Formats: sequence, C-alpha cells, structure tokens
Amino acid sequence: MASLLPPLPPTLSSALNAALNSSLNSALRTALAEAVAVFAPSECVGCGRPERGLCPGCAAAFAASVPHPAERLGQRVWCGLDYAGPARRALLAFKDAGRTEAARPLAVPLAAAIAAAVAEAPAGAPIELVCVPSDAAALRRRGYHPVGSLLAAAGLRGAPLLAHAASHRDQVGLGRGARRDNLDGALRLRRGTASLAGRRLLLVDDILTTGATAAEAVRALRAAGGTVCGVAVLADTRLRNPPAETRGTFG
Repeated sequence: MASLLPPLPPTLSSALNAALNSSLNSALRTALAEAVAVFAPSECVGCGRPERGLCPGCAAAFAASVPHPAERLGQRVWCGLDYAGPARRALLAFKDAGRTEAARPLAVPLAAAIAAAVAEAPAGAPIELVCVPSDAAALRRRGYHPVGSLLAAAGLRGAPLLAHAASHRDQVGLGRGARRDNLDGALRLRRGTASLAGRRLLLVDDILTTGATAAEAVRALRAAGGTVCGVAVLADTRLRNPPAETRGTFG
C-alpha cells in the first residue's frame, strides 16, 4: 500500500542523502534521518520489509483476520485481530511513530469487529459508535485521535460523547487492579452533551488489555442513561491468565 505522503523530489532526496553522509555533526544527521523516515518511509509498518506503507502480505493478513470475542471485567468484547507480530508493530507505528498510512489496512479488521458486535446486539433503534477518547497530552503529542482516524478510514464516524474527567497515570505497565483503580471515575459525558436516554451505543477502542478502559467507558455511558449494546476493539492482547469473572450483559 502506498504512503499517504508523496515521494520526495529526486533533487531534495539526493540533497538529504548527501547531507546525511557528509561531515555534519551527529545531532543534525540524526534529525535529517528522522525527517527522511517520516516523509519517505521505506519499511513495511508490519514486518519491516522494504515497502512504502504496508506490504501486500501484511495487508492480506489483516484483511483475512476473523474477529473473535473476548471477556474482560464482565464485558464481552469483539476484537479484530491479535495484538502480536505485524499487527502489533503496525499499530504501534500508527499510534506512536506517525505512520498514518497504516490507518486504512488496520481499519479493515476493526470494521469487522464492529460488524460482529452489531450483529450480536438485540434488535432495536439504530446503534451509534462511541470512541474511547484520547487524553489531552496524547492528542497533543500525536496530532490526531487514533480511534477516530481508524473509523474515518473505514468510512465510519464515532460520536464524541466522552471526555476525561480527571488526570490519571498512563496505563502502560500497570497491573489489572492498578488499571481499574487508575481509571475509576476517569471518564465523563462531554460537556454540552444531552442525556443519552434512549440511545443505543457501541463502544470502540484500539487495544484491549485488562478491559479497565472499556469498563470505565461503559460505566460513564450508562450513568448518562445510554444503553451500551457492545464493545469492539481493533486488537486483543489475549491475557494469558485472565481473572475468573461473571459474564456481563449489555443494555
């Protein structure tokens, strides 16, 4: 899959390469190397093979992934693929390295997970998609909202109903209990949003780990009167020893 960014003009590309091999100081060479990597990525975001964007093999694997259900904290979650191998590398590159060209191929398994969750929901009024929000620091750092970008790449739209109510630690590195405590009360209804009474909602996120984020988002939506019909995520970390829990129901 081609990069979303156009190739550099030959003269500019040659000038940058020449500069990188000159006697410039190491800091400037590093900065120029990073600029070349951003504007002319030459490795597949999934497997690292020489390719602009995503190689055909990784793209085909993502498209062929079959969504599967997972259980976390009493919630049933539909997942597009496993957070491992090329999928993990592509998602990390998309979220943390600015490789936004990965959005379109990653959107395919996310859309499949959403479709599975919708198909499982009870019949009723139309279902609205709701994105788990990024915190302000992450949004400033990236310049875009990963989940919203994935939905847009799939031709879908998530309603911005939730916001962060208070500051909390980054979830990375926290255990199951610590994640739940860290997110307790962390999400609220976005200011200016009316009651969600009578609205059927499907929560969408990128990665499922312990399920603490999804559980907190479901709590906030239900507290505002919404009916949560399901949860869908792009990637499942597949905890090796998930805690024994009673399966929850939506509605």
